[in-house]
Amino acid sequence: MTPLLAPQILLTLTLLASGAAKIGDPRATEDAMRSLRLPARSLHPLAARLLAPLEIVLALAWWIPVAPLQIVVAALVLALMAAYLVIIGRALRFPDPVTCSCFGTLGSPTVSRTTLVRNVVLVALGVGALAVAATGTAARTVTEHPVAVLGWILATAVAALLTVLALGGLAPRESAARPAATASGVRVAEAGEVRGDDDPGDYEPGDDELDYERAVTPFGVIRRADGTIATLRELTAERAVLLLWLNPGCGSCERVLDDLEAWRERLAPFVAIQPLVARRVDSFAPGVLDRAGDDVAEDLESNLGVALGLERVPGAVLLGADGMLAGGPVGGVDDVRAFVEEIVDQVREAAEAGELPAASEA
Repeated sequence: MTPLLAPQILLTLTLLASGAAKIGDPRATEDAMRSLRLPARSLHPLAARLLAPLEIVLALAWWIPVAPLQIVVAALVLALMAAYLVIIGRALRFPDPVTCSCFGTLGSPTVSRTTLVRNVVLVALGVGALAVAATGTAARTVTEHPVAVLGWILATAVAALLTVLALGGLAPRESAARPAATASGVRVAEAGEVRGDDDPGDYEPGDDELDYERAVTPFGVIRRADGTIATLRELTAERAVLLLWLNPGCGSCERVLDDLEAWRERLAPFVAIQPLVARRVDSFAPGVLDRAGDDVAEDLESNLGVALGLERVPGAVLLGADGMLAGGPVGGVDDVRAFVEEIVDQVREAAEAGELPAASEA
């Protein structure tokens, strides 16, 4: 067994781990492509579904003991690693931090200089593996010593696993959110005001829902783009407000931003949407927050997120105009979308029941 196969073994394990982590959640890969601002956005869904199988196929095909095939596979792996390096290097030049799923649910989701160093190492391994494949050494070794090669692969995989476990295991990329109350337990009872159900018995929670106990809206402030400060009480003085936390460098937040304008139209004029970001609005590069609207504001020192128990971004909380919480917090793109749809349904049902004034009167 020659140590010259080490680069191929390491890249094989990397491809298998990356592909396995991605294959169960292609949408996370698509979100990563959005975060990384890759071109040809219409092709992202297809590319996201093909990338994980491609990585796994390359990892397995690389060990077929046919020298020309191994050279081709090694070249493709090197090209893939080089492409990843270029993408990460480009992302580091963006004015705002970027999150991605370069290795699916494994590893840190934040693109950093450490990510760049990792990809430089992967490219170096790719160069070494291609050089070895070109000599035919890899094919001969697999043919002559298949058991030894398999043993080295397994030993390397076990060593990698032990290293990960010694460093604390595979931490989740996002903190596990506790079961969040949804908008199901509220209804729009008056113009611009969201109140709880008069009869809690009318609502039967589903498997993932809890009865929502309303609480007084805590004190909190936001800082608008012009630097002025507004309290939650001021925000909800005339109508209910949906607080919507976003991170422009997050792929799932990009999905929420795609829906934002339509949500505004469907909820107006009874529920306003207040987009929030984690730092000063004027610190973002021009154009980054365009889709969030002119009213985007900063959650000053994350005081609202902490006070309202937000655990994930994108996230949302519904505030009633009566000074009470009306729904949430919810986190994650799917839960936020479902939350907004429930609020829209409540608004529509209340309007049809005559519980809301005409839009022109609100």
